[in-house]
Amino acid sequence: MFGKNKRIRFDYDEKIKAAKYERIYQTLKDILKIEVAAPLREGKTEVDYAATCSAIKTKVRLAIDFVTDLDKDGDDEK
Repeated sequence: MFGKNKRIRFDYDEKIKAAKYERIYQTLKDILKIEVAAPLREGKTEVDYAATCSAIKTKVRLAIDFVTDLDKDGDDEK
């Protein structure tokens, strides 16, 4: 009887904030694991620091773009 027309309200601002936090947190965890190896002679490998830095910068750019896109979507409706 009661509660039939009850609407569920979502707090989209909180969900967006949680998505931003999770994305940034996950990106930082992934950055700690990045290590690009360069092959050497005799089957050995060595850390390629230039490639590692490039991979880190790419990962950070993707996270920043994701957060920026979330901010833009929220600003358009206001």
